[in-house]
Order: sequence, then C-alpha cells, then structure tokens
Amino acid sequence: MSLGTKVRQFREAKRLSQDDLALRLDVTQSTISNIESDKSVPNSLLLSGIAKELEIDMNELFEEKFTNYNHIEKIEADVNLVNGTVNMQSPELIESLLKNQEQMAKLMESQNKLIEALLKK
Repeated sequence: MSLGTKVRQFREAKRLSQDDLALRLDVTQSTISNIESDKSVPNSLLLSGIAKELEIDMNELFEEKFTNYNHIEKIEADVNLVNGTVNMQSPELIESLLKNQEQMAKLMESQNKLIEALLKK
C-alpha cells in the first residue's frame, strides 16, 4: 500500500477532510491531495506533522515491513525473574533474543534508508 493511500486511510479514519488536515498542517488542500494521490512525497517535517495530526506513529505510514516494531514475537520460553534479573540458561531463549535483535537492526536500517531517500527528494 502506498504512502499516499495510507495517509488518506488514516485521515478518513479520523474523519478529517483534506481541507481540515491541510489547515492543521498549515499547507494547502492541494498539497494533501498530491500526497494522497502519490504525486508528491512529503518532506520529513511534513511527514512528522501528518503523523502527529493523525495520532499515529510515523512508521505506520511506510510499508508493512517498517511497521513491525510493536509486533515482534513475545518470548514465552522459560524465563525466571529473580530479583529483577533474567535467567538466560535457555538456549532457545538466547537464540530467540538474538534473532529479534537482528530483525530490529534490519528494520531500523531499512527505515533509515527510506527516510534518507525521502529527504533527497
């Protein structure tokens, strides 16, 4: 799903018109229209403002692979909490933690590349 389509869906979910959103962001309605029709890509400042006004995390505007930060599997292995420390004796737990860290690093790298590409436009 494109960035513009997501902006439109989130805007409509908030029951805002393009004019309403434009007014809140101090831009023209045509700017919002061009973003939603993928004729233009907002700069990082405007993108941040859109996310703020729509009360969403900016990552939700990007492709699905960039929005998985809150959906990484919870580890339900044997974890013993003793005085606030985690017993890391389970090899499966350690492997799962390392895999999740690798996934987070890849997601962050992808997000940074996308933001850099957007900033160059």
